[in-house]
This record gives sequence, C-alpha cells and structure tokens, in this order.
Amino acid sequence: MDRRTKFILLVLASIILLAAVFYFIVWPLLKPVIPGLAPAQPPAAPAPRSPVVNVQGGTPGGATGTVPVVGGLEVIPERTPDQLRIAELKSRAGILSERVESGSSANEFQNYEDAALDVGASIAEKFRTMRESLVAAHPSTGPTYFTIARRLIEIPENENIISGSRFVVRVQMQVQVHETGTERTEYHESTVTFSLTGSAWVVTDYSVQPFTP
Repeated sequence: MDRRTKFILLVLASIILLAAVFYFIVWPLLKPVIPGLAPAQPPAAPAPRSPVVNVQGGTPGGATGTVPVVGGLEVIPERTPDQLRIAELKSRAGILSERVESGSSANEFQNYEDAALDVGASIAEKFRTMRESLVAAHPSTGPTYFTIARRLIEIPENENIISGSRFVVRVQMQVQVHETGTERTEYHESTVTFSLTGSAWVVTDYSVQPFTP
C-alpha cells in the first residue's frame, strides 16, 4: 500500500471518528437548547381552586356568610364595630385579670394599686380592700409569697354583638403560687364586668373563683 492510499484512509477514519463524536456526544447536548428541536412538553395542569369557606355554617358557595377566594387567597371580611369593641374588651379583661392575680408580698401587692387605675371607683376600692387582706396575711417582713398568673383564654358573653350597656368577659388563668419555698399550680376564672359610661367602657365589677381545666 503506497503512501497516498494510507493518507486517504487516515483522513476517512478521522472524518468517521469526528462524526461519531458529534452524533453521540455533542448532538444530544445541543438538542434541548436549539429552538424547534426541544421535545414538546405536555400542557400544565390547571391549578386547583381553593374552596369557598362558609363562615356561618351554610352551604359552600352560598351568597351569605362566605369567604371569597381571590388569587388562591381567602379574603377575610372586615369586622363590625361590635366585633372590634369585643376584641378590645377581651384584651382589657385578660390584662386586668393577669395584673390582679399576679402579686408579691415583697412590694405589699402593689399590683392591686396598678389594677385600680383602669377601673371604676367602686371596684378600685374593692381592689384596695383585697390588697389590705393579702398584706395582713402575707406581710413583707415574713416569708416571701408571690403569684404569677397567665391567661389561657378570654370568653366574652357574645362573640359578635354587644346588646345593652353591660358586657361580661370571663378569663381563665393558670396561676403559679410560690409560698415558703414551695410551688403549686392553681386555675382561676375571673369575671370582668364592663359598663358603658358615656362613651367609655369602664370595669365596674371583678370576681374570681377556682375552676377545673
């Protein structure tokens, strides 16, 4: 075999090798990025629609008491003036109850004086009487006695409507009692009564009793 024939065979072998490399290695990498060659994708499935939730227990999709869904998000209707007021009274009742039921003999139960600042005159006097009884039972010169109350839930007499000039909120609390080196857990339920005086809701009564969770 002469030199020219060898050269021609070498060139043909090189061409075949380059074609094989292009077809089996380069071409599969180029197909996804070349327009018109990428494999067709199935159409995307439609997003599931969120159900319309009936907040008043009626049939879903009804015209009354439904929460509309926009863009997959529930649109919460605005609260009524009564509902906003009830939320405020619940918060005030919870804060007041925690303040009244959390005290220490070390400062002679100053918490009752603090609570008296946000109530009517008659209940403020009641708080001061309660303070005097606790100071007599647990003087600051004796063993340290203190309580820490944490509200669990506020329960209004009605969640949506205020009818009349009187509104009651019950507050259930967990109370840690520390006395002479010992600790115990109690559960108290306070009843906070608000009365409408002019344009303001004022605390006019407070009572507390144990409850079993």
